[in-house]
Amino acid sequence: MNRLGVVLSLLLLAVGIESAGCAGNVASSNPPPVGPSITTQPAGQTVTVGQTATFTVVATGTAPLSYQWQKNGTAISGATSASYTTPATASADNGALFRVMVSNSVGSVTSSAATLTVNAAAVGPSITTQPAGQTVTVGQTATFTVVATGTAPLS
Repeated sequence: MNRLGVVLSLLLLAVGIESAGCAGNVASSNPPPVGPSITTQPAGQTVTVGQTATFTVVATGTAPLSYQWQKNGTAISGATSASYTTPATASADNGALFRVMVSNSVGSVTSSAATLTVNAAAVGPSITTQPAGQTVTVGQTATFTVVATGTAPLS
């Protein structure tokens, strides 16, 4: 090998060693993963029988975050997003507790429970006893009475 070839070989070797040394000193730009944390807990909901209720959670942590909603401690099939909307409610759903487990590669955290309150459906007024006719003489008062049912207050 001639002198120029030796110089080039040494130069390439020196560059390779210097590059390898620099690469070893470069700090990693990837921060360590962070476990999930709930920043906004789901809030209790009040609905009328037949309506739906929507529960929402806000969580932070290293993506991707996974969600699993529970009703009274049992996982709800398919309820895997940051919010959950119930099917049409029934009076039997009154008092049900909803919580969500948020997970990622680091760990998991469970929200506080949100209570579902289901009120009976409003019932329109219905007259069950009609007022009866009255006969009075001039100067007397007449009292008419009606009996009605329905969701209070009736007026």
